[in-house]
Order: sequence, then structure tokens, then C-alpha cells
Amino acid sequence: MTKPITRWILAATAGLALSATAIASTTQVPHRSGGASVEEFAELRGLASDHNLKLVLAARGSGAYLADVEVTVRSMPTREVVLEHRTNGPLLLATLQPGRYEVTATFAQVQPGAPDTITRVIEVPRSGLARSVMYFDTGDTVAAESPQAFRLN
Repeated sequence: MTKPITRWILAATAGLALSATAIASTTQVPHRSGGASVEEFAELRGLASDHNLKLVLAARGSGAYLADVEVTVRSMPTREVVLEHRTNGPLLLATLQPGRYEVTATFAQVQPGAPDTITRVIEVPRSGLARSVMYFDTGDTVAAESPQAFRLN
């Protein structure tokens, strides 16, 4: 008969092995997010050419920039998660291998009845930059024009 402490150690060891497998199966790619301040926005916009994927997260209608968006990137067709990140601002830059990816963005603060998750398939080229803007229905309105420094150019 196995002693209780031995069973606990075996169970803990098995749990660690499963956790290590789950961690090993997620490949985190180089990425940056932010752009909440004018200075940070300009800095990230300048770094876009060092990456091959640029996501902009904004409110539909007002164009107000969003942060705290959960983004998951999966390679296609295997659906392996290569990036999971909660954004620090409206811009997310990533460096991916060329190919097709499913990008899912989730933002909790949407209008009642509006979808809180958007999914897109994006083709990342061998050279250049794949771009996508993901809009969420937040109900935000903006009375004044955004500062020139926040333009996407």
C-alpha cells in the first residue's frame, strides 16, 4: 500500500509535469504594447517597422483608444497559441513567423448586447507589416478631435 505522503508527492509531480507541458506548448513571441501617452504612442509607432504585426484597439464610432484588451494569437492551421497578452494601451506590436494567424481580442467594457470578443484571420507577410484595427462597441463618444500625435499614419 502506498503511504499518503507518497501519493501526494506522485500527484504533485504529475501536476508539475502537466503544467510544464502546458507552458512549453505556448510559444511567446517578441511583442510590445502600450501607447497610452502621446510619448509612448509615438515611440511604439516608430518601432512598428521592427515588427511584422500591428494591432490597434479602439472604440467603434468615437475611435477612442482602448487598453486592457486580452489578445490571443494562434498559428493556423494548428491553432497553437503563440501569444497571450493583456494590452497596456491601444497598440500591440508583435514579431511572428510569416503565415496565417487567428487573432482574438476580448474587451469586457462593451455596451450591453455588443460582442466582447472579435476574431480575425491575419496573414503575416515575409516582409512588411500586417495591420489590423479591432473596434469594440463601447458607447464612447468623443467631442473634441484627438491630438495630432495620436494619428495612426
